[in-house]
Amino acid sequence: MLKYKANWVEPDIGKGDKTFDVYPEESIADWHKRTGMWVE
Repeated sequence: MLKYKANWVEPDIGKGDKTFDVYPEESIADWHKRTGMWVE
């Protein structure tokens, strides 16, 4: 949520990192499921 970061914050964005101004379309639960980290 880079849109709402403090103006003095300098994000450490690496090559290949995804960035979002606001919430991404993918939920945290969906990310965990997609990456195989979902535990029921």
